[in-house]
Amino acid sequence: MIRYAEIAQNSRGPSIALMKLSDLTASVPQARISGDASVMIRDVAYDSRSVEPGALFFAIAGARSDGHDHAAEAVARGAAAVVVERALALGVPEVVVPSVRAAMGPIAAAFFGRPSESITLAGVTGTNGKTTTTFMLERCFRAAGMIPGIIGTVETHIGNKRLAVTRTTPESPDLQRLLAQMRDAGVRAAAMEVSSHGLDLGRVEGT
Repeated sequence: MIRYAEIAQNSRGPSIALMKLSDLTASVPQARISGDASVMIRDVAYDSRSVEPGALFFAIAGARSDGHDHAAEAVARGAAAVVVERALALGVPEVVVPSVRAAMGPIAAAFFGRPSESITLAGVTGTNGKTTTTFMLERCFRAAGMIPGIIGTVETHIGNKRLAVTRTTPESPDLQRLLAQMRDAGVRAAAMEVSSHGLDLGRVEGT
């Protein structure tokens, strides 16, 4: 049972609850916490340049760059804890997991209150026709009297509001943040393009 300690507003999304690190990692059975498991988390981030004080930083080992090499920068920017695949001894609590990327989706979903459980969410995958299909579904949702949402290559919509698009399928913390914004805006149904690349990288895990 997650206990919300305090509501805060960070600069990049919906109102969120400060949460204990141990509560966030409960959805990842293999997670091992080194340090204070009761530290409070106020944001999640996977890019060290976007870390805000109190954030949980995910050190993703990517094809071009290893987030473990940027974890010290994240801590210097105020990260309260880090999720890693090997111990780094940076002076903050560390969550050691077999795969940071696999853990990121479930942890981000928990942080934002599992927003996809409050929305009828249709994921559309395949080589061709994803964008067209999501726009058709958006029309159907609106015709049914629901505030619709859409996540995709061309546009992202929260009701009548249009947002900038960075990826066809957003990285999992960005996706969970976006779904939380939709939930808070009263979106009842959303259509989402799910690329094969996004599936392979586990971006919809926790959704």
